[in-house]
Amino acid sequence: MNRVVMITGSTRGIGFATAAEFLKKGDRIVIFCRHEGHGIEAERQLASVGPSENILRLVGDVRKEKDIKRMIGQGLKRFGRIDILINNAGIAAYKSIEVTTDKEWNNIIDTNLKGTFLFIREIIPVMEKQGNGLIINISSGLGVEGKANFSAYCASKFGVIGLTRVAADEIQNRGLKVYAVLPGAVDTQLISDIGIKIDPSDLLAPEYLARRIFEAAQGRRKTGTLFEVYS
Repeated sequence: MNRVVMITGSTRGIGFATAAEFLKKGDRIVIFCRHEGHGIEAERQLASVGPSENILRLVGDVRKEKDIKRMIGQGLKRFGRIDILINNAGIAAYKSIEVTTDKEWNNIIDTNLKGTFLFIREIIPVMEKQGNGLIINISSGLGVEGKANFSAYCASKFGVIGLTRVAADEIQNRGLKVYAVLPGAVDTQLISDIGIKIDPSDLLAPEYLARRIFEAAQGRRKTGTLFEVYS
């Protein structure tokens, strides 16, 4: 399809599967995370899915405005435009409110919510100048329903939905669209990292969610649409 798709947190899990889905369908992708080694390995694997010239691998932190500006600039320099931004980078902790530390709270909010805000803020002028663009924010089923021991994660994902709706209202007459995707629990390393046990049969495959994200990226629904993907 030859669009340029920038995906945050795209070296493993949902982000990696989404990058592979767009790449194999003919789109060009910009992938990155904070760890260069993870990016190198992701790029190696993706090169078996689509042409290496359609992959731009970067290193950056979604919590840092200067990194976001730099990566957007590098994407534009390489491909000339950014048609789709997928805000996927996310972390979580499984702890009750009273034992969640300030550091854990701030890290989750800064990654999941502030990072999404910063990327939206920086990409809107780029897309408006192009005359079109689509932003897809990855929220969660826990962005509409609170669950014990997920205080920071739920707060961040509720916030992503609110931010999506605000952005949709602001850009609806500027040739741009913004959506949010709300997946259920997905079979990624995040689940094991936070130490919770879920029956594997209850988990979504990252590749299945990636296909649903690709479908949303066709941009047929009105701006502000929430895509629930629970099964």
